[in-house]
Amino acid sequence: MTVNPTRYRTLLMLSLASLLLTSCMSFSDRSLRPVRNSIQEQMPEIRLEKEMAIALRSGMFDFLDLISLEEADLSEVEHLQVAVYEVIPRGGERSFSDAIFQRSLQEKDASLHWERIVKVREEGEQVWVFVGMNLDAETLEAVSVFVVEQDELVLINVDGDMHELLRYAFEPAKGRRGAYKSSHSG
Repeated sequence: MTVNPTRYRTLLMLSLASLLLTSCMSFSDRSLRPVRNSIQEQMPEIRLEKEMAIALRSGMFDFLDLISLEEADLSEVEHLQVAVYEVIPRGGERSFSDAIFQRSLQEKDASLHWERIVKVREEGEQVWVFVGMNLDAETLEAVSVFVVEQDELVLINVDGDMHELLRYAFEPAKGRRGAYKSSHSG
């Protein structure tokens, strides 16, 4: 029986990738529990029950950079946490506010200054985007998104060097400000 070294290398790489991926992700909302708990304390008329959660750590983003041949440049992301909660009781009017979410984020990380930068209110959906800034270092270190839709609250939090991520994200647009013009004939 002959051994195919390519097949074994492939199996080894897949095994290592699987091990790396499972060690860099979790299906727990543990990192967002301080936020959830604070919301419930501030709004005792509701309860938030976890429907789904996922947390990814920096190793996952390093791996994504590796398999994308450094095209993704996600290595500056330290953590990505997403949790979906059912808001109980269902069907009620709720008064989520900037202050509630800002105080909840302080419970998660009091070392950062949290500020709302976006708020969208549409029929049946509300979205808040907050940034966490280290004022002493003058850095943007976290972005948190809250989405309230029907009887669900979705929490998304990204920690890392947001400055580097934004620089990477805007690199393709560098030098192109105002370069696009309307091309309709009159």
